[in-house]
Order: sequence, then C-alpha cells, then structure tokens
Amino acid sequence: IYEYLINTMPLNNFLMLFNNEKYEDLSRRLSYNKVLVFNLGFKKKSKFKEHWIYIPDKNINFYRIGFYDNILLTDKLSMYVEIGFSKDDKIDVDIELQKTLKNLKKIGVLEDDNELEDYTAIVMDPAYVHINDKHNREIDKVKRNMEMKKIYSIGRYGAWKYCSMEDCIIDAMELLKNISKGDN
Repeated sequence: IYEYLINTMPLNNFLMLFNNEKYEDLSRRLSYNKVLVFNLGFKKKSKFKEHWIYIPDKNINFYRIGFYDNILLTDKLSMYVEIGFSKDDKIDVDIELQKTLKNLKKIGVLEDDNELEDYTAIVMDPAYVHINDKHNREIDKVKRNMEMKKIYSIGRYGAWKYCSMEDCIIDAMELLKNISKGDN
C-alpha cells in the first residue's frame, strides 16, 4: 500500500510491472539506444588538453571521449569513452575495449607506451530515449491513467523524455508542490 508512488526507473521497464497487455505492448515499442561507457585509467598523461571531444567518424567505435584528468588536473590520463548501440544489440565488452584502445591510438590520444592500468565498463540501458508524437500521445494517456491511482512517472527515463538534469529537478519540485496542495 502506498499514498503516492513516484517512479523514476525507465518507463519501458516500469510498464512491464503492471501485468497489462497494452502497457507491455507500448513498452516493447518504445525506442531508445544503449551506450557502453568505459572509464579508463592509464599510466601517463595524454597530450590532449580538452575536457571532451566528439568523434564524428564511422570508422571509430566511439562517438565521444572525455578527459577527467584535465578537469581534475591530475598527472595520469583518466577518461571516459562512450559507444552507442541499438537497443537490441548484444555488447561484447572485451571486443569493444580492444577496439577502443586501438582507436584511441589511431586518433592520437594514446601513445604505444601508455598502458591501461584499470577500467570499468557500464552499459546504460536505456541511454537516450527516442521520442515521437505517436508514442508521446500513448505515454501521456498511460501517465494520466496512472495518476488517477496516484502513480507518477517522472524524470528523463520515468517520463520517457529527452531533458536535462535541471528539467528533472524542476519536474520533481512541481510534482511535490502539486501533491502538497492536494491537486493530485
């Protein structure tokens, strides 16, 4: 039993919890991509001074890299690498790591003597939601039905919308204000 239920988990996963055929169908049709993120630590610093760079090259497996060491002013290269996949792709982390290291050398971020000391791999699933008018209308209808039961799905993933962290904070504050007033 709950007074209010506020969901921020990805809507596609949340809808599967209701044992409702229409919700499950919508969940399967929602479009998004996955992103494999590597956090990489190396023995020595890179010559790159940027904070992040987009890589618009289809021959490189990643689309964005960022340099934590340049932001934090540390003496060893620490960075993130983002690799996009479709929602149905199977991801082989070991293969992608090898491609990534090869491509970091190819674009000049790594020199041959700069060894990887440690890494973590995270799969964001979903990462970026794909929005369209048809799904937005269906999502709005589902959310209205849930709100009648005092269930609220908010945030980038919970509301299935492309937005910033600041937008999510504003939405949460607005919901709190409405709940506090008794409007919902």
